[in-house]
Amino acid sequence: MLAGIVIVGAAVNAWGQTPEIDFKPIIKQTIEKAILPGYKNLTAAAKEQENDLTKLCEQPNKENLAKAQQAFRPLVAAWSGVEMYRIGPAIKNNRQEKLFFWPDRKSIGLRQVRKLIDTQDETALAIETLQKKSVAVQGMLALEYVLFGKNAEALATAKPQSYRCDYGVNIARAIQTTGQEIIDDWASPSGYATMMLDTGPTNPIYRSDTEVMQDLLRISSEMIQSTKDLKILNTIKESPEKSKPKRAPFWRSNQTLHAYQSNLNAVETLFTQGGLGNLTSRYTKSLSFELGQINTFLMKLEKENIAWEKQVKQTKSHETLSFTLIPLEGAHYIVNDLIPEKLGLSLGFNSLDGD
Repeated sequence: MLAGIVIVGAAVNAWGQTPEIDFKPIIKQTIEKAILPGYKNLTAAAKEQENDLTKLCEQPNKENLAKAQQAFRPLVAAWSGVEMYRIGPAIKNNRQEKLFFWPDRKSIGLRQVRKLIDTQDETALAIETLQKKSVAVQGMLALEYVLFGKNAEALATAKPQSYRCDYGVNIARAIQTTGQEIIDDWASPSGYATMMLDTGPTNPIYRSDTEVMQDLLRISSEMIQSTKDLKILNTIKESPEKSKPKRAPFWRSNQTLHAYQSNLNAVETLFTQGGLGNLTSRYTKSLSFELGQINTFLMKLEKENIAWEKQVKQTKSHETLSFTLIPLEGAHYIVNDLIPEKLGLSLGFNSLDGD
């Protein structure tokens, strides 16, 4: 048993001893209570971001810039709440990458965003042409650079309708458009929700409800693993001196910790609001305990209100981030091993393998 994990209740049943379960009501509840509301929240937050940016473009000043920057925080939370749904509509037409081009290991996306701003490419100011461009210039991190990157403070003193500001408005619109496309592909009569709910031998994706459940558990497992390995461990490294804070997402806006909390809250939502937890209530309590521990650590760090770049380099903060890896490992074990075993499922291929 892994250190730090607390399991509430009886031991796991052996493989094949779980009675047949009707997964369909759980799948339906997950779509209606977790997935679709999450994407609707994203489009709503992007609309608020657009509104505040539009006001800044029309009336550039420090107050309006502050409001536009503040609107980015709920947008980060909304995106982080649906980031794990890397299935179906989200991976169609590179939509996931259009929303979140990360990691940008060679700063390819950053250079493309800077080039648009430097050259003031007019084709980035219309949805139709922006969406045909690189995925890196139309999503969350492109918008973050507009609002918080080099020379962003000039948005407060620029002439009305400056290029950088108008580009930011159009990115916010592109995020809404992509988010709505995902919603439409989930909710249309022949959409992905129907695929999940009408499984069978003629279904091109899911032959059984069991396969749907395996997919839902897999993406939640991958979200926990990504937070642990790619976002935290890959950033903090072995010591404060060796840490690489700029490898983390949203470091420019200092929303990294907020994003991580929202990622993990989304996992819990999948099990509570989505209903997956109804199948394994004892393990869900254990999962909530582990996720609660992590959020306690992350909230403690966020309350310090220190820039992420400096925070990761500090010994005490580095130790706190290191502590989160223990309950993260525990949460991953519950979702990836214990719950599937309890339900007689196998998660199969992990899209993070090899990263």
